Amino acid sequence: MTKVGERYLEVDPWTVVESSFRPELGRVSESIFSLANEYMGVRGYFEEGYSGDRLLGSYFNGFYEEIQVIQPAAYKGMIAKSRFMVNTIDWLYTRIQLDGETLDLAKSKFTNFRRVLDFRTGTLYREFIWETRSGKWLKIVFWRLLSMVEPNLGCQRITVSPLNFSGLVEMQLGLDFSPLHEATAQNFWSCEERQQQENIVALLGKTNSLGHQLFSAFSLKLGAPVQAKLVEGEKYIGLKFILELSQDKSIDIDKIVTNYADKNRNTPSREVWKTGMKQALKNQDLSFETVLKQHTSYWSEVWRTSDITIEGDPENQQGIRFCIFQLHQTLHGADSNSNIGAKGLTGEAYNGHTFWDTETYCLPFYMFNNAKAARNLLQFRYRTLPQAQERARELDCQGAFYPIATIDGNEGCGLWQHASLQLQVGSAVAYGIWHYTKVCNDDDFLYNQGIEMLIEISRCYASRGQWGPRTGEFGFYGVMGPDEFHMMVHNNCYLNFMAKKTFEFTLRTIKRMKTSCQELLLKVEQKTSLQPSELETWQH
Repeated sequence: MTKVGERYLEVDPWTVVESSFRPELGRVSESIFSLANEYMGVRGYFEEGYSGDRLLGSYFNGFYEEIQVIQPAAYKGMIAKSRFMVNTIDWLYTRIQLDGETLDLAKSKFTNFRRVLDFRTGTLYREFIWETRSGKWLKIVFWRLLSMVEPNLGCQRITVSPLNFSGLVEMQLGLDFSPLHEATAQNFWSCEERQQQENIVALLGKTNSLGHQLFSAFSLKLGAPVQAKLVEGEKYIGLKFILELSQDKSIDIDKIVTNYADKNRNTPSREVWKTGMKQALKNQDLSFETVLKQHTSYWSEVWRTSDITIEGDPENQQGIRFCIFQLHQTLHGADSNSNIGAKGLTGEAYNGHTFWDTETYCLPFYMFNNAKAARNLLQFRYRTLPQAQERARELDCQGAFYPIATIDGNEGCGLWQHASLQLQVGSAVAYGIWHYTKVCNDDDFLYNQGIEMLIEISRCYASRGQWGPRTGEFGFYGVMGPDEFHMMVHNNCYLNFMAKKTFEFTLRTIKRMKTSCQELLLKVEQKTSLQPSELETWQH
């Protein structure tokens, strides 16, 4: 059956525009209208609450939780636990009431809906007119951004404009750790501390299994004087207030949010709170306009250096800019510990895991646009080399067996045929090292970190492969190729070819190091206990 895409978004060279809300496509829109800044990401969900179908998702790069994997039968190499990018805090939490009616676009009557993702400013803008049961018309505009300059900073602006009345509207803005992680239908958080400190409202959450901690705080800037009341719950803290509105006059409510994720389970809670509060105190004096200006300036530089123009094809022009926008949102070198999950920071699919697609498909973009980010991606593989070595031992191999899916270096895929039979990840890492050093001329990385990975990957392939009893040639038996449709395949063409190229590149690098940097070669030989007999084996 032919698959035909349904167009419901406007074609525009610099924006994605949704001019009418279609609930049946709500989740698709939430993914498309996601924002991120590498450090954190948030889906394009309605922050004012929505009782219809949605995925309220807020994620942090490399911030994960752990669950047990129940296998129908236990065999060597099957994983017993898996780690995944966990759903975190709804820091955009908003509720609005007018004449006793709570705003909910699944139930409320509204017109003039429009939602815009702007590539040039890196912002999500949404507006509509709420028509209450009492006959009042209130225009509401939501803006949000995740600063590309200050990774811990997120901003929200809500503008309310009464069109046919003057009166009171009740609002509540807060921080909520209660959203479920949809894939498991569980909430993984307990709240260690919550308090209001002068103009800052703050909350500290801790994951139940691994004990990772997330600090979140906000301060409000209101366009009118109000008396705000503190509201607290088990996993919530916020401020409730009443605005006095005058017809045809707009009021801005700005929420300046600081999020600080601590991934070291041994850090004391008080230390996490202290670090997060220090950042929140620094950010509280910022205005929405100042943050937006800095943020827009960042994106202007991105487009100055990385834009691709396509003449005469408006759909692909929009498409290529959307791709560039998403790549920069997901990774731009701000954190050396970050990597690229299969769905970025837009949702729970693939558990936030990194696959071999990163080195094969994503790395080339960064090599030509952001060499620092490209190196960070390969540094992730070097930093997780010990886990790859442990995985090799679990599978009775030598060297390093890189996982098919991971968020922390450990194998995260519970399907044994993928986790144990797909061997191409190591060759993808080797290819990434080759491609990066060839384009970026980074011999420092190649001779210090890259060569160590190449040796361990080559070792793994040499121990996993076999010599054919009929042909006498070396190859791989009982594998799953990268097409992922056939298992227990012998001599998969792609794998055999890429393993061969890995051996050759490793040997060439060692040969170059013998003449250009013997001391570094001696160091890596000692560290890896490399034997001359291994090199002879890899040459055949």
